[in-house]
Amino acid sequence: MNLPIVVAGGTGKLGRLIIDALLARGAAVRALVRPETDPAKVAVLTQRGVELARVDLADAAALTQACAGAGCVVSALAGLRDVIVDAQSALLDAAVAAGVPRFIPSDFYSDYTQQPAGQNRNFDLRREFQARLDQAPLAATSILNGAFAEVLTYNIPLLNFRQHQVGYWEDADWQIDFTTMADTAAFTAAAALDAAAPRWLRIASFQLSARELVAAAAEAGLGRFELVQLGTRADLAARIAQVRAANPAGEHELYADWQQLQYLRSMFSVQNHPLDNHRYPDLTWTSAPAVLAPAGQAPTGAPVLEAPAGPADAAAYSDEELVKKLPGFTNHYATVNGVQLHYVAGGSGQPLVCLPGWPQTWYSFHPIAPTLAQHYRVIIVDIRGMGSSDKPATGYDKKTMAQDIHALVQHLGLGRVSLLGHDIGGMVASSFAFNYPESTHKLLLADGAHPSAGLRYMSMLPAPGAFTAKMDGHQPYVWWMAFNQVPGLPEKLLAGRFQHLLDYLFAYVMLDERRMSAFDRAVYAAAYNQPESIRAANGWYQALGQDIEDASTYAPLTMPVLGIGSYVSYEFLRQGLPSVAPGAQVIGLPESGHYLFEEKPDQVLAAVLEFLQAE
Repeated sequence: MNLPIVVAGGTGKLGRLIIDALLARGAAVRALVRPETDPAKVAVLTQRGVELARVDLADAAALTQACAGAGCVVSALAGLRDVIVDAQSALLDAAVAAGVPRFIPSDFYSDYTQQPAGQNRNFDLRREFQARLDQAPLAATSILNGAFAEVLTYNIPLLNFRQHQVGYWEDADWQIDFTTMADTAAFTAAAALDAAAPRWLRIASFQLSARELVAAAAEAGLGRFELVQLGTRADLAARIAQVRAANPAGEHELYADWQQLQYLRSMFSVQNHPLDNHRYPDLTWTSAPAVLAPAGQAPTGAPVLEAPAGPADAAAYSDEELVKKLPGFTNHYATVNGVQLHYVAGGSGQPLVCLPGWPQTWYSFHPIAPTLAQHYRVIIVDIRGMGSSDKPATGYDKKTMAQDIHALVQHLGLGRVSLLGHDIGGMVASSFAFNYPESTHKLLLADGAHPSAGLRYMSMLPAPGAFTAKMDGHQPYVWWMAFNQVPGLPEKLLAGRFQHLLDYLFAYVMLDERRMSAFDRAVYAAAYNQPESIRAANGWYQALGQDIEDASTYAPLTMPVLGIGSYVSYEFLRQGLPSVAPGAQVIGLPESGHYLFEEKPDQVLAAVLEFLQAE
């Protein structure tokens, strides 16, 4: 009997990954969401076929009803006492009352049973809930995964990108447990469906000591890191006490500065042993190189990669390897309009052509493509000059690039298509709609629209006080528009060093540049490190004058048009899009920077799917 798995905390990152892994195993999933949960996050779950139960965790009767008929309750809740002890206790009571046979608590950390009470505030909360769970009349399984491997990209003292140091306390050969969030989620899904799962399961994608981390970083192409002892465990304990005393407000913060130090102390004090990695043989485990090799830059912005990607790196960032990250998608090439275009395709149904922008490739759609492919036949194209597509000397005006896409659409026999364009891709998608309205079903523009005469009046100098670390959404200074106009120079300056531009740009135009992962950065650096790639991309900007002239000849758009604007572009889309598409809808995502797919994928998906599915 395929009893549903109830997941609490399914709108969080780990919760979403657990749900994805359960669905991949063919499980029925019921997600518990609070009544006030962001509708966009809820929409993403329902579109994936997840059963939704909107319930207040304080409503015992409703919570019990929501758990009824389930085979297991999985908690991916995160918080302090009110969540880990109180809310999980309410969830446990409801599971018992509903007759649910199994419960998996939110214990996704190091093996806290090995660490004395009082050394980690958040572990103490889990230990308190553990005592209640072990008294409950149902089976329980705690999954202990050590540290999430993603912390290795966060510029922590263990792997310090700024100073090129690997820091450790007391023992350089002490091995630390690391498990990626995806591996943790996959294992949790398997355990949720395993009626014989034991009380404790301990896992690690890999285990590395500080000394081994130095070698791994060098092997991954990150450069030379110095091994530095930061003190003894006792020194770290004293430092935690000092920082905690100085920050009493941190008692009410989930990840206070001293709590982060407590996690580091746990990493150098607790080991998961023995490992249960082989319990589910169908699972594969992420290696340390897979986490470290792409991390040419820590998200905080400290440069560590000076040279072009080597052969091993290039293979990791190839289309053949990248497309494996999108199940159901495949690579293709087509020669149309005199150029060879690379594209990836997946899904079935009505065609949706997706066009990326600068300085990215087709891979920029990876946060949203799998969900889109559940509803549509998704074709993501490397436009002329991008990625693995041809990079001719000419043809970078958006009208010619739209001809490329139209020829591809005809080549594939797609008929009328909807188009979703981001940035430069939005310019090309707009040109497609202007020039081929009979082939355009719906047009969606994410932070990009057809060039207009307004570009000619952009200020050469930034407004006073507007050119800071983050772009001013009201007075944006788009310096790259001018820089990319210069023929011949950018490729000389940036060849083999494109990572530096990427890091500055992502920090400047994103509200949370950490959402652009180290791997993503490395993918785009590899795509643009070559002089020909930089020259071709500059061609998109050098053709803006011709694009503006072409715009003056176009009739207004009459098909349905949606503009999705970040804090950077919303006002420009709101003011400018209706003048060329009188019936256009424009929505804003003010909490997102320019790279919306990375920062707010759930909100983008909700807006895109609602628009496409509307009559």
